[in-house]
Amino acid sequence: MKLKQIAAALTVLGLSPLALADFAIQDIRVEGLQRTEPSTVFSYLPVKIGDNFNDERSQEIIKRLYATGFFDDVRVETMGNQVLLTVVERPTISSLNIDGAKVLQNSDLKKSLESFGLAQSQYFNQATLNHAVAGLREEYIGRGKQSVKITPTVTKLARNRVAIDIVIDEGPTTKISDIEFVGNKHYSDSRLKKQMTLSDGGMFTWLTRSNQFNEQKFAQDMQRINEFYQNNGYFNFRILDTDIQNNEDKTKQTIKVTVDEGERFRWGKVRIEGDTREVTKEELSKLLKMKEGKWYERAQMMNALSAIQNRMGSAGYAFSEVNVQPMPNPETQVVDFLLHIEAGRKVYVNEINITGNNKTRDEVVRRELRQMESAPYDTSKLQRSKERVELLGYFDNVQFDAKPVPGTPDQVNLDMSLTERSTGSLDLSAGWVQDTGIVVSAGVAQDNLFGTGKSVSARASRSKTTLNGSLSFTDPYFTPDGVSMGYDLYGRKYDPRKASSSARQYRTQTIGGGLRMGVPVTEYDRVNFGLGAEHMTVDTYARAPKRYREFMQEHTGQEYGRWSGMLYKGNIGWGRNKTDSALWPTRGYMTGVNGEITLPGSKLKYYTLTHNQKWFFPLSKDFTLMLGGEVGYGNGYGKEKSMPFFENFYGGGLGSVRGYESGTLGPKVYDEEGAKISYGGNKKANVSAELLFPMPGIKNSRTVRLSVFADAGSVWDGKTYDDSSSDLYFNTDLTEAQRVQNVYGRGSVHRSTFKEELRYSAGAAVTWLSPLGPMKFSYAYPIKKKESDEIQRFQFQLGTTF
Repeated sequence: MKLKQIAAALTVLGLSPLALADFAIQDIRVEGLQRTEPSTVFSYLPVKIGDNFNDERSQEIIKRLYATGFFDDVRVETMGNQVLLTVVERPTISSLNIDGAKVLQNSDLKKSLESFGLAQSQYFNQATLNHAVAGLREEYIGRGKQSVKITPTVTKLARNRVAIDIVIDEGPTTKISDIEFVGNKHYSDSRLKKQMTLSDGGMFTWLTRSNQFNEQKFAQDMQRINEFYQNNGYFNFRILDTDIQNNEDKTKQTIKVTVDEGERFRWGKVRIEGDTREVTKEELSKLLKMKEGKWYERAQMMNALSAIQNRMGSAGYAFSEVNVQPMPNPETQVVDFLLHIEAGRKVYVNEINITGNNKTRDEVVRRELRQMESAPYDTSKLQRSKERVELLGYFDNVQFDAKPVPGTPDQVNLDMSLTERSTGSLDLSAGWVQDTGIVVSAGVAQDNLFGTGKSVSARASRSKTTLNGSLSFTDPYFTPDGVSMGYDLYGRKYDPRKASSSARQYRTQTIGGGLRMGVPVTEYDRVNFGLGAEHMTVDTYARAPKRYREFMQEHTGQEYGRWSGMLYKGNIGWGRNKTDSALWPTRGYMTGVNGEITLPGSKLKYYTLTHNQKWFFPLSKDFTLMLGGEVGYGNGYGKEKSMPFFENFYGGGLGSVRGYESGTLGPKVYDEEGAKISYGGNKKANVSAELLFPMPGIKNSRTVRLSVFADAGSVWDGKTYDDSSSDLYFNTDLTEAQRVQNVYGRGSVHRSTFKEELRYSAGAAVTWLSPLGPMKFSYAYPIKKKESDEIQRFQFQLGTTF
């Protein structure tokens, strides 16, 4: 039968699967729906009542409805001027259960399946399930489970629903039993294995799991092998083949890598040609650190290319290109290079778009930017902008992405992406200290108040002998040009008479406040000023330590009683920060000098000077050497002979010499009952060397950092101490022989000097930015210690972030 005759017959019946001629749609009907609303279907249709209908529209309807993922079958028919849609809905997933997973958590697996569209109440598609199972199998194989079996079962339920059960038999872990290199003549297998993260067994493989094959890690290891040879002169090095074999039960795996080392080459001449615009070739040539005649090192070339790109970018040529043409000479084993530079157009920044600052206002970020809109593109300013934003401490992963402006070849838009960090903290701690019992402290702080960049904090601590409280507020941009202003209120009360084993018979109370101001001088330098006033009261009693009684005698004419007065303080300081990160510095340095003095009108006249410095040296991609130091000096002026005892420097603990109890370094004396009293001193000096590196096996190296360190420090006052310096010596309940020979006083005489009070320690530390906040732990072994020292090998600091 001819096509026209078939069409005529269907027309007589009033039914046509494909209309042969256009007609205006008078009605659209949908049949087969169970859960999907007709309005939902109509919203996806490319036609509506009144539109013309033809074969093309029919095919488009089918494509649109299939693309929704709601249907297994779609048919389009016509009846007169009506369009009839018949659909078969896909079943929905009633439940999804996973059994047998150990290496991967069920919650992680469900998230992975959900990314494929497999989750409760979602439409079920068998092809999607097959694809997801294949992805899970690859994930397990990547984790060393070569014999994994994943069995999905789909059970049909009433009301067009299905239940999915996935049973996982992970099987044994496939372990690398041997790694072999073929063709390596100049370097042994063991030397090459050291360049790899994968291994064929070792002492710590149970911890690092480095003997479990992972395709991604293997590819990275092959790149490391290539870089190792290239950085040692082997310009023509190649990896010819990698052969990975499993045994029958897939529990063991052997890896054979075939290499061609080639000959070793030396650097020849490196020339720069091309269009460099206003950047001279002589200036770019200074960025080349290669030395002719030395062994070829690929890393030097990569560093040079990066430096050239940055310099061209700093001149505004964001899309400059450097084409590298190597010219090796096999006879002389020398490789020359021609670097051809195409500067392209000078580029200007059109707009800077910031994303990721969900809580922080745009202005807080923009005021740190050194790359301006409508200005020439400058990579050095972009890098500095990135550093300044990271130094705020509010953000991680600060990135810039330059995108050309369509139709304007000399302009780009900068997309700046950020990841916000929690900037509020709640510090809670509790501990036990000998004599004073339980110590409880709490603090709440917000470094980015309401997203404005302003900070506020309130802290309080209480023990049997001590009560402290403080409130601070800082506006880092009190003026538009970056002058900061801060305000402080504080109160302190110290009453050692309440200690359980020693009555030191004195008490101090302080209440005060102050203003702080910081003025930016250069991009990296800042001068700080401060003014403050505090009222202090010192009460001493009959059995107060000798040093404190001497203070009272000098200022009140009596050994016991009360001294009180106002102290008006002024300070000035200078600071410079050239580190690359506020959180994990790896390069640069920061330094500070600060001086404080009591102003005319104060009841006491004294001053302090301090200087601190830290350097960060990147030794490799993962290792950073930190060197730091601090010195301080204080004294009285005018009629005052020395600093008051309550302003002395103290040392020991985190931030000083670890391994010694906080605040215990320096000269010590003993009260009548033999309890140690650390006087501190008017001079201090600390140095520290620390090797910082990430925790092995941790993907995010900015979460956990380990270190090994050596500390040294001293607190001294230049005074001479003997047995009579301690009140124990005058205890009439002891005979003279007992006083002299007592463990607290052996009849010795010494002068408190830098050398006499110097202490050393060495140890290891870990810093963890946990989900609950920063945590710091250290274990130190005191190297130079004396019998009177108070040792505290394990020390820690905890915080909770909200």
